Formats: sequence, C-alpha cells, structure tokens
Amino acid sequence: MAEGVIAGGKEAMFVAQEGAEDSPEGGAGDVDARNVGPNDVVMGIATGGTTPFVHGALRRAAERGARTIFLSCVQPVPNEPPVDVVIRPLTGPEVLTGSTRLKAGTATKLVLNQITTISMVQLGKCYENLMVDLRATNQKLWDRGARIIAMLTGLDRDSAMDLLRRAQGHVKVAIVMHKLGIDIDQARRRLDASGGFLRKALSAV
Repeated sequence: MAEGVIAGGKEAMFVAQEGAEDSPEGGAGDVDARNVGPNDVVMGIATGGTTPFVHGALRRAAERGARTIFLSCVQPVPNEPPVDVVIRPLTGPEVLTGSTRLKAGTATKLVLNQITTISMVQLGKCYENLMVDLRATNQKLWDRGARIIAMLTGLDRDSAMDLLRRAQGHVKVAIVMHKLGIDIDQARRRLDASGGFLRKALSAV
C-alpha cells in the first residue's frame, strides 16, 4: 500500500487501485505532479523490496534532486533504486506467508514513529516532552492547549485558557507572551526570528 501514501486523497484510501503498485511510471508521475525538488525528501516503503511504483517514485525523485530514503524489510533485491539512505529491519518470514502487514508492517510502523517523532522535534514543534506547535481550532484543542500552557507556566486552568484566547489560539505564542511579559505581536515576531523554536524564542536576547 506504499503507493496509496503518495497517491493520497479519499479515493486512494477507500477504493482499491488494482495494479497501481505495478507501475514505475505511476510512481514517477506522482513525484512529477507534486513538483518534488532539491528541498524535498521522498521516502519509499516496500516491505517486500520489489514494488515497481515505489522504485519508480524514488528514481524520479533522485533525478529531480530530492533526497531519497528506502524502507524495506528484506535483504536487497535486484534492481533496487539507488538512494541516499536505506532502512532495512529484517523481520524474517511471516507467520502467514506473504502477509507483510504482520511482522514487516509492525516494524515499518515502529520505524515511521521514530522518524516522525524526531522530525517534529527538529522542526521546532516540541518543547521538553510536549507538542507545543498547536493552534486551537475546536473544543478538544482549546482544552489541550490550555493544559499545555498550564503545565509550562504554572497558571491555573482558567488563566491558561484566558491567555490562550489572547494569543488567538496559538500555544507557542501564548507561552512567549506569558514568559516574557510581551504582547501578541511581539511574541509572534520573536518566534518568527527564532524560526518557530520556542526554546530559542524564550532565550534570545
């Protein structure tokens, strides 16, 4: 189902696209359609190693200057695309032969969890062990945002919610406002100057 990730959309999620994974041209075409370039990273997932769609996408991504990652759960197979990084957790034979959604699927999920978690940290979306890059857009997120603010500032729940409202629902902005005693516009400018990293915004002179 790796091709479903790049194909995306509701149709790809709910309607089987029989034969799509057999087309390297399809993978290349989806990379072209997204105008992938040198500022992008394309990761192809083929637990059995051979999916033509994934190979085609990775080859075209490399041609367009993107960095490439290949995730497979088997030993190297013939004609694997050359990539910058190979991730290869060798999970061995499945309990049900050919059913890579079992051991290989579990290993793939673990690898992706690590990659996405590290990415969130390096993109400045986390502070300590909290996801602070949050904008409240519904009741659940307003509540979560207020709880995060209360944890990081020591404010009570009502005060944290009031601060979040004054920050127009932006958790990082609210924390900077409180910690530095500044208004929303100053807090936004400070975060912008720090590349969105809360720790840098709070420590920058």
